[in-house]
Amino acid sequence: MITVYQFSSSPLCEKVRRILNFKGVEFEIQEVPRPLAAQYKDVSPFGKFPAIRDGETPVCDSTDIAYYLEEKYPEKALIPADEKLKAQMHITEDWADESLYFYEMTMRLAWEDNLRRNMKKMMATMPPHLSEEQAMSLILMGSQQLSAAVGLGRKTREQVVEDARRHVVSIAARVENGGWLVGDQITLADLAVIAQFRCLLDALEVQEMVKDYPAITEWMARVDEVAPA
Repeated sequence: MITVYQFSSSPLCEKVRRILNFKGVEFEIQEVPRPLAAQYKDVSPFGKFPAIRDGETPVCDSTDIAYYLEEKYPEKALIPADEKLKAQMHITEDWADESLYFYEMTMRLAWEDNLRRNMKKMMATMPPHLSEEQAMSLILMGSQQLSAAVGLGRKTREQVVEDARRHVVSIAARVENGGWLVGDQITLADLAVIAQFRCLLDALEVQEMVKDYPAITEWMARVDEVAPA
């Protein structure tokens, strides 16, 4: 059986669970205590999660895991055979992992009001000896530093919200009328984007935006039905 090593609050870990559930692959979950992440070097040499172990084979990084699973379980494909669609899928998946990721991190974790509303969820992956206020202080400090390093933290809050609105509008346009993000069937792009988008919805600003775009809510329900988290 495949073991998934994860932080439960991570969208990249959610992405991997969705892939496995879509493909109907049985798996078990090993929650990684954040302070002990370095002790899992046998599955993730750099302390990055998600990681999986399939028998004696460890794989880390959500995209590497996706391609490994696609090769081993090709029956329910998530990567298009058509090269142009595959290219679109790759670009969209990478956009989710490397751009949307920092928006959800900034808006839900680096903004104190949003983080405070979501602390019960975040406490599930924090060291048990920390109080909620101590954990919140650590999360704010780390996420604000990372947000500043990638540039979002140097924008005004209003600018970040407007950026996020452009992302929401773009997603809505691509999935309207029952569509998928790439081509005419679900792909890895859908699973990568919904995992980030679920976290973005922890930000009150995004919750309000989505009310104007029912196509997104409908798309998320379709993804959840065939590839639950």
